[in-house]
Amino acid sequence: MQQPITIVQLAALHGPNIYRPQPGVVLRAVASADHSERLRSAIKGGALAIGLVIAHLHVSAQPRSDDVLLSAFFTTNEPEFGAELCQYVIDGMNAEITGDETWDPDEPLLALHDRRQAQALPVAALQLIANARRHDLPATVLPGGRLLLGYGERSWTVTVADLRAAPDLQPPWSQLGRIPIIAVTGECYRSYAVAEQAARYQARAIDQADRAAVLAALADSTCAALVIGFATDSLLREGLPFDRCDLAVITDRTGPRPPAAFDDDEWLKALGLPMLCSTAPTLINLTDPALHALLSYAPNGVIGWGGYATSDG
Repeated sequence: MQQPITIVQLAALHGPNIYRPQPGVVLRAVASADHSERLRSAIKGGALAIGLVIAHLHVSAQPRSDDVLLSAFFTTNEPEFGAELCQYVIDGMNAEITGDETWDPDEPLLALHDRRQAQALPVAALQLIANARRHDLPATVLPGGRLLLGYGERSWTVTVADLRAAPDLQPPWSQLGRIPIIAVTGECYRSYAVAEQAARYQARAIDQADRAAVLAALADSTCAALVIGFATDSLLREGLPFDRCDLAVITDRTGPRPPAAFDDDEWLKALGLPMLCSTAPTLINLTDPALHALLSYAPNGVIGWGGYATSDG
């Protein structure tokens, strides 16, 4: 008898991530057989049923000594619903595998469809987002039903409820824009680099930051510049909370592998993720040989940072 499928990783990636520049969902699960075709079909069918737009769907199966590792990734502008869809799909496949006739495939799918419909942005919000992007302004949907246009002291925030009540509401477009953002990754020397860059830019600094902390700072109208020391695990679980930064600093790859990293390659990709969004050459600690594999991927080149030796030699 086949064993139920066990999810080992399921993440809603809300911004650029180690797989694609767009938001998306990553799923990894362990099974006793290759269910990749069934998984692909179920994800496509479920997305269609709840009205979720997905793209770049990739599903694979990797046989191992005692099991099969199933992997799936797709892009979507609604990753939280994409992750819930994957959970529903695995629950349904497990019901098929175990012969559970009590599992109802319709009720949870209908509930997911209805919740997605209820949380859909009104037309007025979609129009503001489209207009912002035409003017190269960041547009971010914040938790709690708020829309953020611009960043920091050059931002404007409105609730979805206010837009429903006043669909013609317009932001002060001429005052909106971006603020300097410096993104720092690493472990041993990250905090030092955050302090160093904050002093240089006279910027607000947050360290060991996750997506929620960064969004709170970007939505603060008193924030003129921001230096972020990212928790590596957050980059793997959530992706980047912005589409562009002015500088990326990569200090080291030391300490234990982050829990969300499937292997060392994913760990390294997470450390290098901000450099793909940086408009300037990336500062990299060249004395850490573990970072050298990133050098050829920096889109705007590399500048050696600091000259510090890593803790593991």
